[in-house]
Amino acid sequence: MRTTILVALSGMLAFNIQGVIAGCYTHGREMTAADNANARKFAHDACYNNGGMFTGYFSPGQTKSMCPRADSDIPMLFKIENQNKSVGFDLGDDDCYLRLNNLITGCSRGGDDQIAGWHFTYDPENC
Repeated sequence: MRTTILVALSGMLAFNIQGVIAGCYTHGREMTAADNANARKFAHDACYNNGGMFTGYFSPGQTKSMCPRADSDIPMLFKIENQNKSVGFDLGDDDCYLRLNNLITGCSRGGDDQIAGWHFTYDPENC
């Protein structure tokens, strides 16, 4: 009986761990206020400008990414993935900016987040 319970609990824990996204990264360089201002500008332009990297339609499973350099010459990886493998979507501009900005302002070393079938990544120094 104990073995069965432990095996069942181990299986549930393994399943739950697989579904967790890292959140804020603990490695890498901590971004300065100026770096964060650059990152917010890059994210804003990519989400709102006509022809911006993250505007328009995402095919099923499509990932779009960019790696601009901050004024301090730090490369900043931005990536958004449509995790739906069957249906494409147009990610709303406000949703795009909100999610990236949350990572920029909330994670001093970058991070990633999954929400509503989208995977958002901001990872400085990882291009």
